[in-house]
Amino acid sequence: MSKLFSTEYLPDYLIKALQQQSITEPTDIQQKMIPEALEGQDIIARSQTGTGKTLAFLLPTLKKIDPAKKGLQALILAPTQELAMQIVEVAKTLTQEQAVEVGSFIGGANIKRQLEKLKKQKPQLAVGTPGRILELVEMKKLKLHEVDVVAVDEADRMMGERPSWEALKQIAKRIGRNKQYLFVSATIPENFTEQVADFAPFVVKLEAEGGLLQTEQVEHLFVRVSERERIDMARKLIHAEEIKKGILFVNQLEKLAETTEKLTFKGIKAAPLSSDSTKQEREQALQQFRKGDIHILVATDVAARGLDIDDVTHIIQLNPPSSPDSYLHRAGRTGRMGKEGTIITLIDARDEYKVNKYKRDLGVELEECLLSHGKLTKKKE
Repeated sequence: MSKLFSTEYLPDYLIKALQQQSITEPTDIQQKMIPEALEGQDIIARSQTGTGKTLAFLLPTLKKIDPAKKGLQALILAPTQELAMQIVEVAKTLTQEQAVEVGSFIGGANIKRQLEKLKKQKPQLAVGTPGRILELVEMKKLKLHEVDVVAVDEADRMMGERPSWEALKQIAKRIGRNKQYLFVSATIPENFTEQVADFAPFVVKLEAEGGLLQTEQVEHLFVRVSERERIDMARKLIHAEEIKKGILFVNQLEKLAETTEKLTFKGIKAAPLSSDSTKQEREQALQQFRKGDIHILVATDVAARGLDIDDVTHIIQLNPPSSPDSYLHRAGRTGRMGKEGTIITLIDARDEYKVNKYKRDLGVELEECLLSHGKLTKKKE
C-alpha cells in the first residue's frame, strides 16, 4: 500500500475501503492533489478522464468530515445528473464502514422526495447539480454555514453552461471565501482563475502527467463516408469490429432515435441516451449497457461527460464533434485506466478541416481506415 494511502494521510475506514477495491497505488493526479488538498489549498486540477480524479477530490473531502458532527460539512457539485449519481455511488462505497450521511440532490429528480429525505436525515456530505442545491438552499432546507470544503467536478463544462455556473457562484457567495474550493476538469478554460477569484482568490494549479489524450493505448481512426451512408457505415463497423461495448455519438438530438431504430432493425442491441430521456430511461439504459444486455449506447454529448463505465472498447462518432474539447470528452469514455480503446470518426469532405484541428489542438494522429470485405484496415500511404 502506498504511503499516501496510509493512516499518515487518511482515516482507517477509507484505507480499508480502498483495500477492498484493490486500490493500493495512487494515480498521478491523486499523488499530486491529495496532499495539497489535505493542507487546505484551493486547487484547480487538470486531469484526463479515466485517471482517478473522483478519488483525488473525494478522499480529502471525506477526511475533512467529522462523523460525530451533525449538519452539512462538505459539498460536491457536478454539471450532470449522471455524474452526480456516480460520485454518490463512489462516496457511499467509501463510507460503508463509517457513518457519514451522504445526500444526493439532483435536478430532474422529485424535489418533494428530496425534501422528505431532508426532514428525516441531514446530510454531512451533499452531492448534486448546482441548480437543485441552490433551490434547496433558497428554500432554507439546506444550510451552508458549516460547509468547509466545496469540490466541483467537470468545472469546464459547468463554466460553459451559464445557469449552472451562475448557481455555483450564488452557492459560493453564501459559503464565503475563507473555505476550501477544489476544481477538477479534463480541460481548464483560459480565464478560469479570474472567474473563480471572487471566492477562491489563491488557487494552486495542478496538472496530471500525460497530454490531453493518452494515445499509447487508444487508436484514433477515421473513415470517409458520404452523408447518407453514415448510419449504415456505423452498423458495418459494429459488425466488423464485433463491438460488445461501444458508444455511438450523434451531434443532433433528432438523429438519436433514427440511428437507434435503424441499428435495432438490423439486429444490433442498441439503446438511446440523451438529455431528453427521463431519469428512469437513462438509468435503465446504463444498467443494460453495464450488464451487457445492450452492446451499443447511442448518445448525445450530454452522455460524454462523466459517464464512468468500465471496458468500453469503441467510440464511433457519426459526425465529428464541433470542438476538440468535445472530441476529448468523448474519447475519454474508452481506454480508461490504461486499457485499450478505439475511436472511429466518420467524415465526409466538409469535415476534413476538423480532422486537422484535432491533430493540431489535441496532438493526436488520426489514421485513415477503409472497410472492405467486412474488415477494417488502415489505408496504406
